[in-house]
Amino acid sequence: MQGLRQPDALLLAALRDAPRRYRLPPLPDGIEAASASAPEAALAFAVEGARKARHHRAPPPAGLRDLFTRSLATLIRASLAADGGDPSFQALALRTRDADVGEYVRLARQAPVDRRAVRAATDAFAHPGKLRAMAAGPLRDALGRVHELAAAGEWAVLAGELRQLAMDPREGDQLQAASGVLLASPALARLHRLDELLQREAVRRYLDLCGQHGPAAGSDAASAQGRASARTGEAGEQATVQAFRGIAQLLEHSGGDPGGMHVVRGLRTPRGFPGAADKAKEEWDAAIVRSDGGGAADILLLAEVKASPAAATPDFSRLHRGLQRLAHASGERSYVFPSADGEVHVSGGSLRRLQPEGRALPAHVIYCCSAPPEVQPPLLGAASKAVLLAEPASLAFAGQLARRGSPPDAVLAPVWDALTTAPRLRSALHQDETSRAVREAMLHPADLLAAVAAQVEGPSA
Repeated sequence: MQGLRQPDALLLAALRDAPRRYRLPPLPDGIEAASASAPEAALAFAVEGARKARHHRAPPPAGLRDLFTRSLATLIRASLAADGGDPSFQALALRTRDADVGEYVRLARQAPVDRRAVRAATDAFAHPGKLRAMAAGPLRDALGRVHELAAAGEWAVLAGELRQLAMDPREGDQLQAASGVLLASPALARLHRLDELLQREAVRRYLDLCGQHGPAAGSDAASAQGRASARTGEAGEQATVQAFRGIAQLLEHSGGDPGGMHVVRGLRTPRGFPGAADKAKEEWDAAIVRSDGGGAADILLLAEVKASPAAATPDFSRLHRGLQRLAHASGERSYVFPSADGEVHVSGGSLRRLQPEGRALPAHVIYCCSAPPEVQPPLLGAASKAVLLAEPASLAFAGQLARRGSPPDAVLAPVWDALTTAPRLRSALHQDETSRAVREAMLHPADLLAAVAAQVEGPSA
């Protein structure tokens, strides 16, 4: 057994030596190798080449633009394939080129508001509570049907019932007026039109493609999927906390400081904390803190838990902004952080050390993941792929293919031209740099625990 070591140095050495199960493979080593690779790998190579050229204020290497447009064209063709294609992109392309589908999507977004408006207007004169005070008869029956039809979403039949009420002079001026106003309402007209569009073949095809991508929001299947994801996330957090408790014990033993280390769950940035809160991460899944004699604690290790490696990259910007905000702390004071384990007083100096350097995370800020590594980690992330495919030129290219045209790859040149200048493509431009930073900071909690144990038993030279 070696002599006592400072926990900070021991932990940093373990973080350095812990294996990176989720690290990305290298990009192709040149344009020729990229050209022989899958289109996603070739695109990742071309995008990273564009980023580096922009960073160095130099022109992109010769042939990079052609590689990009050729690979993007290949990717679009593959995504449109009936077998093995990308249903999400196919749905987007169909929505872009088909007027009925585009109208359906616009009306579907508005539909929840329209349904509430029509049902509220119906309740104003046909609510069952109002009908109980009416004498039994044809009018009461008709109003009951109106309310039932609105509740059931039978908009076309509802319009017919309202039309009869509005035209029947026996029903009274007030009821005629209310029926006429609802019958003429834009909300009811939009809902009726939405039902008509649902009968169109293109709209049915669009909904089928959307269903292939995943269950509809609010459906039982979506709820079940959400519960399964939550269970996976909870299992990952439990594995991380368990490993952190083992690490804390090892650090205490190594530093001769029993009881000085604590594992904290759900550490939340306090209200009124300095720095910009907009789009910044405010809750941290797990941390190891060290307190000394009742004073403010220092953060030794801060972790965000992810259910899968791919889930971390889209979250990186929010985490990065959250760290930048924490680094706005005053080094002369402490801050009270709420957590799942009670309030934690954290020293401002410890928070200031969380400042990222460029896009790299501080060594003691990590992602934890308990999922098995991918067989073939994607060089082009799903979000970046979707962004490139959603560009207007990409959709125009797809539209020409759908019309059995043969568009040249040059049609996609506007995507390349916008890549280094358009804010909407910034995340795609930096996707390789971001993904590598994320995965370099991603550890399996069991691997980190083993690395700390190895350092305690005998530090590497």
